[in-house]
Amino acid sequence: MKLRILFLAILFSFLPIHAQEQDTIVQKREIQYDQSEDLIPVEFDRNFEKQLKENKDFDYMNQQNAENWWTRFKKWLNAKYNQLINWLFGNYEAGSVLAFLIPIIPYILLIILLILIAWLFSRLNPGRVFLKQEKQAQVFMNEEEELVKNEDLPALIKEAIQNGNFRIAIRYYYLLQLRKLDELKLIEYQFQKTNREYSEEISDDQIRKVFGETTRFYEFIWYGAFPVTHSEFKLAQNEFQKLNKMLEGK
Repeated sequence: MKLRILFLAILFSFLPIHAQEQDTIVQKREIQYDQSEDLIPVEFDRNFEKQLKENKDFDYMNQQNAENWWTRFKKWLNAKYNQLINWLFGNYEAGSVLAFLIPIIPYILLIILLILIAWLFSRLNPGRVFLKQEKQAQVFMNEEEELVKNEDLPALIKEAIQNGNFRIAIRYYYLLQLRKLDELKLIEYQFQKTNREYSEEISDDQIRKVFGETTRFYEFIWYGAFPVTHSEFKLAQNEFQKLNKMLEGK
């Protein structure tokens, strides 16, 4: 009992001091005005609140954002992704490692896909192969046409024979043969034509027969993947010289 009375005495002894401190604080507050004379009170329209409520520009309760096809597609994609994640992992705790990994899985997959595409292009590089092949074919065709129309084929034949390059010599012989046939209007030379097409254009039976023999020698030697001996070259050379003599009489 004495202890309770002592506690109450101590508690009430602090109350006046606290009240005095509050009075001191209130007394220190002063309201200051920018103007103290000729003050006009502000008047508000009594219908001000009603006008604001009726103004549709301030109606934010039923606002609906218009959705375009891109927004709908993203929502559909997000829903399908969530279905896939739920099917793979089921329910998972918000604080688990999956909760951190699942939102970044699409970005990880996208990065892996881009790396895979870059690796495939670096290994295969179809564009470079295609352009390279096209360029090689164009150079080959232009080279043959240039040889037939502009180069000194007899001189090239002589040089190839002196160097022992019989395959090249046979090629030059054949191109020289095409040039002479074209000059005599027996064929119409075009570098994309086949040897058979040239043979079908020749109306003279004897010339067509010898041309067929030289064509067989040419294809056998030029396209064969083996060295050409001097005796084999002589056989082919005799056929070409035979055709040349026939053409000189035209």
